[in-house]
Amino acid sequence: MKLRRLTLNNFRAFYGEQAMDLSTEDNKPAVLIFGNNGAGKTTLLNAFTWALYGTFSDDVEQQHRVIHDQAWADAGFGEPVSGSVKLDFEHEGTHFTVTRDVTVTKKTDDQTPVTPQLTVFETSPDGETKSVPNGQDRIEKILPEGLRRFFFFNGERMEKMFTGEENNDEVKRAIKTLLNLESIERAINKHLPEASKKLAREIDKKSDSRLSELTDTIERLEQQQTVVDAAALKLSKDASSYQREVDEAERQLRANSQAAPLQVQRTRLTRQIEAEQDKLAELKARKRERLSKSGFIAFTQGNDETVMKLAEGMRQRRELPAGIQRSFIDGLLEDGQCMCGRPLEPHTPPYEELERRRYNAGLADVEARWVYVDGQMRNLGDERQALLDDLKQNAQDTLAVNEAINRLNAERSDVDRQLEGVNLQDVQRLEQRRKEYLEKKTRALIEHQQRKDEFAELDRQIDATKRLFKHAEGANEKSRRVQRQVNLVEEVAKAFTEVLVLKTEEVREELDRKIKEVFSRIFIKSYVPEIDDSFELHLKSPAGVAIRSTGENQILGLSFVGAVSELAKNLRDRRTGTDDALAGGGSIYPVVMDAPFGSLDLTYQEEISRALPELTSQIVTLLSQSQARGKVMENLQTSASSMYVLRSITPNKQAQEETIEINNRAVAYVSHGDFEHTVLEKVTV
Repeated sequence: MKLRRLTLNNFRAFYGEQAMDLSTEDNKPAVLIFGNNGAGKTTLLNAFTWALYGTFSDDVEQQHRVIHDQAWADAGFGEPVSGSVKLDFEHEGTHFTVTRDVTVTKKTDDQTPVTPQLTVFETSPDGETKSVPNGQDRIEKILPEGLRRFFFFNGERMEKMFTGEENNDEVKRAIKTLLNLESIERAINKHLPEASKKLAREIDKKSDSRLSELTDTIERLEQQQTVVDAAALKLSKDASSYQREVDEAERQLRANSQAAPLQVQRTRLTRQIEAEQDKLAELKARKRERLSKSGFIAFTQGNDETVMKLAEGMRQRRELPAGIQRSFIDGLLEDGQCMCGRPLEPHTPPYEELERRRYNAGLADVEARWVYVDGQMRNLGDERQALLDDLKQNAQDTLAVNEAINRLNAERSDVDRQLEGVNLQDVQRLEQRRKEYLEKKTRALIEHQQRKDEFAELDRQIDATKRLFKHAEGANEKSRRVQRQVNLVEEVAKAFTEVLVLKTEEVREELDRKIKEVFSRIFIKSYVPEIDDSFELHLKSPAGVAIRSTGENQILGLSFVGAVSELAKNLRDRRTGTDDALAGGGSIYPVVMDAPFGSLDLTYQEEISRALPELTSQIVTLLSQSQARGKVMENLQTSASSMYVLRSITPNKQAQEETIEINNRAVAYVSHGDFEHTVLEKVTV
């Protein structure tokens, strides 16, 4: 997907028709757009997604006011007034023109929500242009809405895009979209189960009650599982929602001048407690492993000493190390008397037993076994002492960690009490709210785990019942035929599930590698990003999990975006020229981002300004004047095919007019005019 042109007509902050050429050169992939706060950078970012999907991001206020205020005010009652966004782009050789517009007959002074209309035209490489009947579906096939957050985003809010269970689930869905595996997932979750149920219903209940009963049981258990799964999903969303409330309360507490130091202290203590709890878990695991391997040694005390005494006695009697001496047995047989005084008569059991022992006496393996046993017994004492020392050290370390946890918990409780005792009604209310939602989250997580356990138990019962169905003897040929068909459907579902898991994991690993590559190009510390099996993004330091700042979260998020862009391109290149039915997904996507530097310091701004052009083959960047100075501006201009300024026009004569310096010349940035609007002006590169 390659953006070509964006045209706005009376769209929110932009009055009249204004257009922007988005074409880029191969070695200059960037389009730079500079705008003051309030000039319309967020509106411009949302113009892309509104044209493609008909929606705005959550941070856009009064979303029903699509038409520019002045255009609305100029229209008389009963007159039609319109606003629109047109986006031209290319995708795999085909040119698309997407227009989304609203046309309203003005009846009141205020705008009201209205459903926009979408039209899509496509022009093939041979020049033929035609209307696309179901335009939204075509757009979704080119760039699914689930992926848009990775290619159209606000850099200042980037750190929130990759945290929380809901966001992790969205990352998973995006991965599957990149892989083009939704069809397999639908087959696993919908089409194959429906086919299995339809086939199973053909079994006659009267002629084959056993198979019919098993089918009914499977269907009943699956219905229960659906209900449990829905309940678990709701609880998971509730827990995420409660955590957001906790985070917001803590943010407000930190912002409070009196509560801020206490809140910072509580955050520090919480992290220390979590670190100590990790140590405790490691000590317990180490103890379990030591006992599982060597615990039996504790029960051998005394056995080693007894064996060594026996061996030493046999040596003194010259029975070892040469083995049990044959001459000793010969003497007993010749004397006809056992060493215990009993007579030895030929052909009696005692006599024959000594004969057998005489045959084995003196064999080398007897001597070797005694030497080996003696040596092992001598080592047991040392091993037993080592085990005891290890367990004592583990107990001491565990005690120290528990004491540290208790101490830190006590300190945190004291901080909690101090926060409760702050003589500010708002702070007390926030602290109470934080506690309330934290308790709600805890209860939701407990219930969620219970639902997961219940789901797993139902899953076990379903598998067991399906095995019974598979191996049951059908009562007639029709039942056996249906049974074979159902079993075949189950085998296909299992195979598809394995493919889905393997393909998803394959891309997760590749995405993890790409994130590490991009991150290392930007970040100066020895931190390493990692995307785990749950598709949650972490940052590791040499000491463990890094305590991430807002800036580090932003760099982590930017690395993720760059990795996704590069991965999408690789998948597209990989599927080109293959006839593999399971190969698919991927494309070349642009990146459109507002405020790429967020709250980063100058060092990281410079690093990112160098790294941005390498993220993808086309990047549209919206910046404020404060984010485009010095080396940052130099780096960005080097990679820019074109540059634009969002010039704010204001009727407020008290407001100071401003300029921005681009290419060593002043360009109008804020100007006086008759009414509030924004003008999109191209700057000569």
